[in-house]
Amino acid sequence: MTHVLVAPDKFKGSLTAAEVANALASGLTSVDPAARVTTLPVADGGDGTVAAAIAAGWESVTVDTTGPTGAPVTATYAVCGGLAVIEVAAAVGLVHLPGGVSAPLDATTFGAGIMIAHALDRGCTDVTVCLGGSASTDGGAGLLQALGAVIENAAGHAIGTGGGALVDAHRLDLSGVHAGARRARFRLACDVDNPLLGPRGAVAVYARQKGAGTAEHEVLERALVRWAAVVADVTGRDLAAQTPGAGAAGGTAFGLMAVFDAEPRAGIDLVLELLDFDTRLDGVDLVITGEGSLDQQSLSGKAPVGVAAAARRHCIPVLAVAGRNTLDHRELERAGIGAAYALTDIEPDTAVAMADAARLLHDVGRLIATEHLTGGGASPGHSFQPERKAHRMNDRLDLLFRAPRVITAAGEVSRCIGVRGGRIVVIEPFDAVLDAEEVIELAPDEVLIPGLVDTHVHVNEPGRTEWEGFASATRAAAAGGVTTIVDMPLNSIPPTVNVEALAIKRDVAASQVYVDVGFWGGAVPGNIADLRGLHDSGVFGFKCFLLHSGVDEFPPLDPAALELALKEVASFGAMMIVHAEDAHAIDHAASPGGEKYEDFLSSRPRGAENLAIAEVIELARWTGGRVHILHLSSSDALPMIASARADGVRLTAETCPHYLTFTSEEIASGATQFKCCPPIREARNRELLWQGLASGTIDCVVTDHSPCTPELKRFDIGDFGVAWGGIASLEVSLPAVWSEARRRGRSLSDVVRWMAENPAEQVGLNTKGHIALGYAADLVVFAPDAAFVVDVAKLHHKNPVSAYDRRALAGVVRGTWLAGERIDLDAPPRGRLLSRGMA
Repeated sequence: MTHVLVAPDKFKGSLTAAEVANALASGLTSVDPAARVTTLPVADGGDGTVAAAIAAGWESVTVDTTGPTGAPVTATYAVCGGLAVIEVAAAVGLVHLPGGVSAPLDATTFGAGIMIAHALDRGCTDVTVCLGGSASTDGGAGLLQALGAVIENAAGHAIGTGGGALVDAHRLDLSGVHAGARRARFRLACDVDNPLLGPRGAVAVYARQKGAGTAEHEVLERALVRWAAVVADVTGRDLAAQTPGAGAAGGTAFGLMAVFDAEPRAGIDLVLELLDFDTRLDGVDLVITGEGSLDQQSLSGKAPVGVAAAARRHCIPVLAVAGRNTLDHRELERAGIGAAYALTDIEPDTAVAMADAARLLHDVGRLIATEHLTGGGASPGHSFQPERKAHRMNDRLDLLFRAPRVITAAGEVSRCIGVRGGRIVVIEPFDAVLDAEEVIELAPDEVLIPGLVDTHVHVNEPGRTEWEGFASATRAAAAGGVTTIVDMPLNSIPPTVNVEALAIKRDVAASQVYVDVGFWGGAVPGNIADLRGLHDSGVFGFKCFLLHSGVDEFPPLDPAALELALKEVASFGAMMIVHAEDAHAIDHAASPGGEKYEDFLSSRPRGAENLAIAEVIELARWTGGRVHILHLSSSDALPMIASARADGVRLTAETCPHYLTFTSEEIASGATQFKCCPPIREARNRELLWQGLASGTIDCVVTDHSPCTPELKRFDIGDFGVAWGGIASLEVSLPAVWSEARRRGRSLSDVVRWMAENPAEQVGLNTKGHIALGYAADLVVFAPDAAFVVDVAKLHHKNPVSAYDRRALAGVVRGTWLAGERIDLDAPPRGRLLSRGMA
C-alpha cells in the first residue's frame, strides 16, 4: 500500500493549507482507494503557522488581547505540552487596524505581549514567535511592556506605547518582567536579515508599508536609535546596527533577541521542526506539497522547498501543486521537486481558478494518483491534459547508479540513483526498472557517497605555483573523492584581498580545474572598504589571522581591527573564518628552532590557541557576527565553543585529518613533513577532538591542504623552526579520516556528515554534500574495506611531500563523478568556478 503525505501551505486568497490538503487527498483516494493518504498542512513561519500546528494536533488557545492601537482583539495561538506558537499578526497585524487606518507612530506590539504572557501563565517554557504582518514599528517595546518591563523618560515617568513614544525613552527597568519569560526559550520564525537601524533597517525598509511618511520615518528612526541605546545600557548587548534579522516585524525581533536572547530561525525549518516533520516521513513513499504561487521567491525558503529539502534527505520523491507555476523543470529538480502541477494549466483564468480551487485541486489529486500511484494511463472519462506537461521522473536518464549501499542523510540504504542534466532526479528502490544511457552497478564491497566538500585548501596560484596550482590541486582532490574545494586567499600573489585580485585568481583558475572551486576573501589591515565588493563578487566569506601568517603580503589583524572587520561583514551577513592563535602568547613561548618536535610543540602552546578563541568568541558575541574557527587543534577550547553556542553566539569550528590521525609522541626528530600551525598535539588531545566531533561541538573536517616544495621543508637540516608549516592531504583525507573513525566505532555516514554535508552547509552550497533529489550529481564510489599504503610519489599534488607517506590506510576511491560525469584526469578539466549562492 502506497503511503502519501500531503503537506501544502495555504493558497493565499483562496484556500487554507488544510483545505488544500483535503482537496488533494480526496482526489488521490478517489482513484486509488487503497492508498494511505496523510494530510499535514504546513506554513513558512508567517500567517498560517498556528493553523498548521492546530491541524497537526496542537491545542487551540483563544485569548482576549489588544490590537495595534489598543482596540479589543480575540486571537488564537497553539500549544503542545510546554511549547507554544504565537503569531504576532494575530493580535497586532495590519488587519487589526480599525477601519484600515494606519497608525505608524502609535501602533504597538503590546497585544502580542499579552498573548505571550498568557502562554507563559499556562506553563509554556518554549515559545515560538512568528514575525511578519505587524502594524507597528516599536522595536518590540510594547511586547516587553506587556510582559512587565517599564520604560521611563528622563523625569522617571513611564512612557506610553507605540514607536513614536520611544523618542523619550531614557531608562529600561526589567525587574518586573514576567518570571516565566526569564526562564523560557524564545525562538523567532524570521525570514529577513534586516538589522534594526540604518538604510536596510526596520524603518527604512518596512515603515512605509505601515503608513509612515517622510516625517514619521525620521521620528521612528530616531526613536529606535534611542531605544537601542537604552536596551544596550541594561543588557550589555548592542544588537542594533549589525545584527541580521533584528529589524523583523518592526524591530520586534530586536526586543526579544536583546532581552531574552531569542534565537532567529528560518521560518519553514522551524515549523517543520515543531511539527516533527522528519518523524512523520517514516514509511512515506511520496510527498505532495505546494502553495499558491510556485516561483523564484519559493526558492528562497518558502514552504514547498523546505518540505522538499526534508523529504529528499529521506530519499522520498516530491511533487508540488500550485495555483500557478513559473519554475522550469531544471529549477524544480534543483529544489528536489520531481514535477509541478498548476491549476492555471487547467483553468487559465486566474480569478476562476482561485474561486474554484477546491474542485481543481481534487482533479489534480486524481491526475497525480493516475500518473504516480496506479501505474499510469488516464482513468475513464478523465479529460485533464495540461498544455505544459510537468517534467516526469520516468524519462530516460543520463546515468544510473545501482548501488547496494548508498549513504544518504537517512543513513545507509540500498537504492538506484538516477542522474539527468548533472542533477540527481530519481531515487528509487534498488530493483526499480529504470531506463538510462549508462548504468553503473556497484560491487558488493563498494558504497556510493556524495563528493566531499573541502573548504580549506591553499592552492597558491598565481604567485607560488612551484608549491601547488589549480591543475595539480584539483587533480588530487578528484582522485581523493573531493568534488568541491574553496581556495584560501593567501599564499597566492596577489592575495585575494580586493576585487581585482579575485578577478586575477579566477582568470588563472578558469581553464584548469578538475573539480568545482570557490574562493575565500581575505581580511587584512586597511582593506575594510574592499570587503563588501568581494562579498558582492561571490567570495564565501573572509579569512583573517591573529598572528603572522607566514607570508608578509597577508598581515594579521589586531583585536581592534578584527572587531571593525567583524562589524563590517556582519552588516551584510558574511562569515569571518579565523586562524586563532594569540601572537603575544606565542611571542612569549619557547623558541621553535631545532630538530626535536617537542621543542616546536612548546613554541605553539595550546594556551595561545585557547586565548585567541576566547577573544574571537567575545568579539562575535559583541558584534553579532558569524565566526568560524579554523583548524582547531587544542581540545581545551571545546567547552568554550560549546558554551558560546549555548549562549547564541554564531560560531562553528573545524578540525583537520592530521589532528585526528597523528600524535606528537610519534613524530621523530627532524620529521618536518609533520610541521603545521597550530601543531599536532598529544594522543589524549587527539581523542578529545574525536569526542568533540561526536558531540557536534566540532562541525566539520577539512584538510588545510598547504603544500610546498621539498626544499622549504628543510629536510637537509630537519629544523622545525625554519621549515614551512603545512601538510598536503587532499588526496588522502577521506581514507585518513575513515581509517581513524572506524577504529572508534564511527560509521561512514558520520564521515560523510563531517566531510561533505556540514562543510557544504557551512558555506551555503545547498545542492552539494548530500545524495538527495535535486542535488548535484557529485558522487564517489568508495571501497571502505579495501586498504593501501600511501606512496607520496604517486599522489597527484605537485610536490612529493606528505606526512602520510608510507602510512597504511583503509578505504579506496574507485571513481569520482562531477555533475554526473566521471572525472578523467587525463582529459581536459571541466570543473566550474563557484560564487556564493550558486546552486
